[in-house]
Amino acid sequence: MNTAIIVGAGYGKRMGADKNKILLHLDDKPIIHYTIKVFQDCDFIDRIIIVTKTEDIEYIKKIVSSSEFNKVEKVVGGGNERQDSVNNGLLQITDSSANDVVIVHNAANPFVSKKTIADVVNAANKYGAAAVGFKAKDTIKEVNEKGFVIKTIDRSNLWQMQTPQAIKYSLAVKAFKKAHEDNVKATDDVALVELLGKKVKIIESNAENIKVTTPIDLSVGRQIRSNSRIGFGQDSHMFHDGEKEKHLVLGGIKIKGHNGLKANSDGDVILHALFNALSQSVGKKSIGHYADKMCEDGTKDSKEYLKIALKLVEEEGYKLNNIGIMIECKKPRISEHEEEIKKNLAELCEINVKSIGITATSGEELTSFGKGQGIQAFAVVSVNQND
Repeated sequence: MNTAIIVGAGYGKRMGADKNKILLHLDDKPIIHYTIKVFQDCDFIDRIIIVTKTEDIEYIKKIVSSSEFNKVEKVVGGGNERQDSVNNGLLQITDSSANDVVIVHNAANPFVSKKTIADVVNAANKYGAAAVGFKAKDTIKEVNEKGFVIKTIDRSNLWQMQTPQAIKYSLAVKAFKKAHEDNVKATDDVALVELLGKKVKIIESNAENIKVTTPIDLSVGRQIRSNSRIGFGQDSHMFHDGEKEKHLVLGGIKIKGHNGLKANSDGDVILHALFNALSQSVGKKSIGHYADKMCEDGTKDSKEYLKIALKLVEEEGYKLNNIGIMIECKKPRISEHEEEIKKNLAELCEINVKSIGITATSGEELTSFGKGQGIQAFAVVSVNQND
């Protein structure tokens, strides 16, 4: 059983607010809501323990209840320092086995993706302990107390640490117990594992996983929340002459009376173009990278490929907002099938049918598609940060 300990018991002095910074709002909900939701929705997390300031416990319990975050088992008070707060959370775990994973995450990091959580959990399962971070991008210099440079440090192996940080349960207990006995304080959790002489695997974090510490961070966070992304995709296939038994499939719908398209899969140009648009919107690769192996293994149905693209968007913390499809062909007449295709796309993508637009043209028969030799499809999507 994997347990997430979400820690937000600090005073947040750099924020300059009159309350716990995790209760400040991004859009219409507090920061802590978005942080909990990522872990609530992540399949790699079985339960959640929240550690906060004692005076905020009841308010956070209300957030948990109103949002139906049923993975949250306990909301408990923190300690004098972050390490003490994490240990308080760790002490609440009484039924984990040695190889279960404890994931510690700052409540002030609301933009961590489910993929980042999954990656760090998988790494902890393999290596015992893992943490996420960003590769250092700027030049780093060591400076003396008078402000003069001592030396410039090679940044090629330097990382800026973030959370989540994941440790196997038995190792976490041992590390925190040893730190308490030796009165050792560390600024991150895996540092205590390092003090035991154990290795820690570093995983690159998703780019949006910032810690909201200052008013500027809060402004950036609000921009991330309001930010939308656009993806554009294309696919085309020629008709398969003579293969009558192969159905023409468009948008997951079989179109009767027409030959299928030349392709190893079902040749659904609409779903293929849509896959590429979705994948591009979150910086991922084209359909062949994901679907070729599936096709070789016998999966020909493009609806199965589309599930991969939708999962890529979800893992990066986004949700699909709109779909626009443009088709170039002479046959079939798209207008005769438009509503059925839109309805099917809406069901596949779990969005309102009114958020899908489909247009078609023969392009004055200036291309092979317009002349009836095949079909070309273009797709554009918009995705927004998930609530």
